Amino acid sequence: MKIQPTHNTGKNIFRPGESVYINRTTEQIESHLHTHDFIEIAYVASGEGTHQINGKKYSVSKGDIFLINYNVAHEFRSLPDKSKPRLVVYNCIFKPEFIDYTLINCKGFHHIANHFLFRSLFPNEAEAVNDLKVLGKDCYEIEELYMKMYSEYTQQKIGYIEILRAYVIELFVNIIRLYNDTEKIENRINIRRRNIVENAMIYMKENYDKELKLEDISMMSFFSRNYFCRMFKETTGMTVSEYIQKIRIQEACRLLKETDNTVIDIAQQVGYKDIKFFNKVFKRNVGLTPGKYRESL
Repeated sequence: MKIQPTHNTGKNIFRPGESVYINRTTEQIESHLHTHDFIEIAYVASGEGTHQINGKKYSVSKGDIFLINYNVAHEFRSLPDKSKPRLVVYNCIFKPEFIDYTLINCKGFHHIANHFLFRSLFPNEAEAVNDLKVLGKDCYEIEELYMKMYSEYTQQKIGYIEILRAYVIELFVNIIRLYNDTEKIENRINIRRRNIVENAMIYMKENYDKELKLEDISMMSFFSRNYFCRMFKETTGMTVSEYIQKIRIQEACRLLKETDNTVIDIAQQVGYKDIKFFNKVFKRNVGLTPGKYRESL
């Protein structure tokens, strides 16, 4: 059954007379898919979890930033595994008119970015992007900015609204600079891809003797089967099936060398139920049948 998102108008969030809200929250495990009538810039401060947005689910961790526009269904969730640290997220929530009253009819990040203050800075190709990963020194600077905003919002000292407005604009400019840094964007994408592929490879190495279904492996990465297969091939130079066969045949070679187990037993130990198929795959990878390989040792 498809979960219908709840809608938040902001009346239960904004203080009277204000159109900005800053908080730091530990995300729950249960589903709370929702949309809202405001812009949200969320920064993952610590922990592990997922973020579902526009029907796609991402694995998130420290340094991830998400830009959530009006009426976009999304939710952050901590992992159900209690051994994993809970997801902690800073939220900068505001209506566009908080920055400039002439933006009162704006409904999204790119509308504000195209405003006179940002038009010359914001690249057109970044308008459709709703997430980025902050790395290194920039991660510290972004988090420090959120900490300042949170402090100003909670302490409510004289002039805090004006300072918050300046901080939100500073946050925008920092995000725009990150988007403009093409090398950093490519690095972010490559690091995320490599981490996903490496985790999948570790899982396959640890479970090569079991039935490995492509749907299950791709689901672990929160990507579709086709996208995961393409990403895996681009990263490793081989298909998922070829990699599984490689680690299984490597283990079979070890067992043929170090044990007296029969070829049939070894085939079953490394995950093959069909001995004919095992022999075929083994010969294709090694150049010899399992029996001939053992004799050659």
